[in-house]
Amino acid sequence: MTRQRIVAAFVATLEDEEADDVSMAAVAKRAKVAERTIYRHFKTRAELFAAAGEWIENNVFSYIPFTSPDELPEIFRKLCKRFDRHPHLARAIAMTRAGRRVRAGFRRHLIDQHRKAVAPLARHLPAREVRQAEALASYLNNVLAWNAMREDFGMTSSEIADAIEWALTTLLKDVRQRDAAAARAGKSDNKAGKPPRKRIAAAKVPA
Repeated sequence: MTRQRIVAAFVATLEDEEADDVSMAAVAKRAKVAERTIYRHFKTRAELFAAAGEWIENNVFSYIPFTSPDELPEIFRKLCKRFDRHPHLARAIAMTRAGRRVRAGFRRHLIDQHRKAVAPLARHLPAREVRQAEALASYLNNVLAWNAMREDFGMTSSEIADAIEWALTTLLKDVRQRDAAAARAGKSDNKAGKPPRKRIAAAKVPA
């Protein structure tokens, strides 16, 4: 119970609109425990940040699994609604030093899922183009995009979701076209008696 109270206090402190970073003293005060009690449950700040990230992913923004990149626009639209319910926390996750550390765990999870989803669409593309597609898909479907468009352009979540859907749809169409062209080029080389071009499996591109 004490551990859960500390994590909840950390998240509540992070959700404070003015929070640029989170001190252990502030967390202890909100959790109504001594600061040394925090370190009995979490040996380092990194352990507390990781626990908070897991709690936020499970209880607030709830990661939505997907198997195809075509599902991403609708998933992002759902996430926008969740960001709207916790705008200060979403902004803290995107912008503050503590928030970026908290985001690290589920960001890796998100990147891995995008890599798996993009792989079937980019079987014939070189590693450089595969990585470009993975990176763009990951950072379009992200709280960073929501925060930037909201703050820099004053867009509503509905407008942001529409813009991201447009961008993701355009990206995926381009990847499919490039991959089809690369496949045709490989077949042409084989017919002409040339050595086949080396194909790189997208799923094996190193992180």
